[in-house]
Amino acid sequence: MFFLMAAMATTACVPLVVARYSADPAQGRPLFSSCAINKNVPDGIELQVDGVLAQVQLNQAASPGFVEIRLDVPTGKTARLQSDVIEIDLHDGRPPIEARIPNISLVDSPGMHSFDTPPALARYMMPVQTPMVGGAMTTGSREWPKHYWMAVRVDTGGADAVTVTLPGMLINGAPVQTPKLNFRRSIFAMLAPLNC
Repeated sequence: MFFLMAAMATTACVPLVVARYSADPAQGRPLFSSCAINKNVPDGIELQVDGVLAQVQLNQAASPGFVEIRLDVPTGKTARLQSDVIEIDLHDGRPPIEARIPNISLVDSPGMHSFDTPPALARYMMPVQTPMVGGAMTTGSREWPKHYWMAVRVDTGGADAVTVTLPGMLINGAPVQTPKLNFRRSIFAMLAPLNC
């Protein structure tokens, strides 16, 4: 009986009201929360930058909040950041915030690991100017481009509209301009498992 109750407690769903930032869908493909049972809760945006897939998330649920980027670099492509600065414009009349990327991570959750790096993960953190060489990762019969993660800490102060400008990149040695990404804060009803 104890194990049944424990299993129910860890798989139960909780309704939450959350503030989330959703990206302008005209800029790319909207991403939705994998944690929420209802699939309308925004989680970022995915866009192509000269054959490199970029996923960008503006997350303010944790403290401190952060901007997270995942670059998927396929075989035959090499990406390199031209700067370590991400600009965050809160549209409040002040100059944009300049947040610095501390490193490039080869493991996910850079909003946590890139700043308070456990010793076991230190070898997976690379300097920002390191070339991100494309490749393929396989799991069973599925194949994905090689992933690289970055994050900067930023507190939006609950701003209604935020524009995120990623640093420029070189892809295969040629400069590419990354777009300014517009996010808008909204309130969402979210149904999520307790253990998510």
